[in-house]
Amino acid sequence: MPTYTFRNPESGETLTKRLKFAEYEAVRSGEQKVKSEEGVTLELVFDPGAVGFVLKDGVSDGWATKAMRENKYRKGRSQQMAQREKDHVFKSRLVPNYNGQEASNWKEVQEHVRSTKGSASASTYDPLVAKERQGAAS
Repeated sequence: MPTYTFRNPESGETLTKRLKFAEYEAVRSGEQKVKSEEGVTLELVFDPGAVGFVLKDGVSDGWATKAMRENKYRKGRSQQMAQREKDHVFKSRLVPNYNGQEASNWKEVQEHVRSTKGSASASTYDPLVAKERQGAAS
């Protein structure tokens, strides 16, 4: 039920009351009067700041329940597909080579570059050698 603001014309104080839509229409048209605890007839006040509503799920499930269910399904499915990809998808490996000549590992390429171009050029292969060592360690 929506909440409406009323004003006491005698004291000027405002208060809020919850009314059903049908009751609100009756108060607005003048068919029904809302009275305070002292018996004073209250005036309906336009108060756009007090507008609010709550969405609730009904018997047939509301959009909120369906969205939560869909999000839960997608989260589980995402994890399941990540595991499937990890188990079944071929992961290509970067093949070490220098000038088109394949090598067995990056350390071998680095040593060849060190002997032909010098240690400054060979140092550019340090990240690849370190990554290869890390992969071999695990």
